[in-house]
Amino acid sequence: NVLSIDGDDTPESLSYDMVAVRDIDIGEEILVDYATFEYECDGHQIEKCLCGSSKCRGDMRGFKHLTLDEKIEIMPYADLALLEKFVAETPNLSFVDYTDCLPGSIDVVQHGNEWEMVAAKPIRAGELLFRNTSTVVTDEDFKFVVRLRDQTTLAVAGKHFLHREGYMEFLGFDSFMQHSCDPNVVQTYVSITDYEIHARRGIKLGETITCDYTALDNLFTGAKLVPVMSFTCRCGSTCCRGEIHS
Repeated sequence: NVLSIDGDDTPESLSYDMVAVRDIDIGEEILVDYATFEYECDGHQIEKCLCGSSKCRGDMRGFKHLTLDEKIEIMPYADLALLEKFVAETPNLSFVDYTDCLPGSIDVVQHGNEWEMVAAKPIRAGELLFRNTSTVVTDEDFKFVVRLRDQTTLAVAGKHFLHREGYMEFLGFDSFMQHSCDPNVVQTYVSITDYEIHARRGIKLGETITCDYTALDNLFTGAKLVPVMSFTCRCGSTCCRGEIHS
């Protein structure tokens, strides 16, 4: 019911903040998940956890020994140094932090377990929201640990990359733009990996930024999008196509 957040970590002082992740009643025991700050419980591991939670993992040997799904679930609460060690020891994994790198026109916010891009200011029709450069990836197993402020998530090929013939593109913070069959922005490539995002119409402050996931061909090089996933669209527009292949 609580998590620790780094504080002063100088040689003279080791401190941290403890933050409640849900409401705690008077007299309720304070509990923390050791895996959020212990990479490996060397010498003090718990062979059999008796917490009684529906999410009990059975034992506690540290973050290193969790399954990938378990790691992803607690990443938003995990200590930054722990994540950096995880990335350093894991093949085909890179760490990116967009906390201070977002364009001024947009923000990325979390709704439940999903991240989405929103307008950080009113945007006029035709206005350039931002320019971005994608990262070319050729290994299907490659992943990115993405951090934004105090939140962390895992970007993977099947969900966050654009697939082309022979390679993939990771769009960074732009990977969290939502789909709409009637989007409010359009993507235009100006090189193999460089592109611009312009508003198709006026966008209000706080409005979700959306693109059409099926309209992401690179017209500059002729590289077409290779669909690798399907989902049922619920954008609510009058031109909603229902089943989307992207």
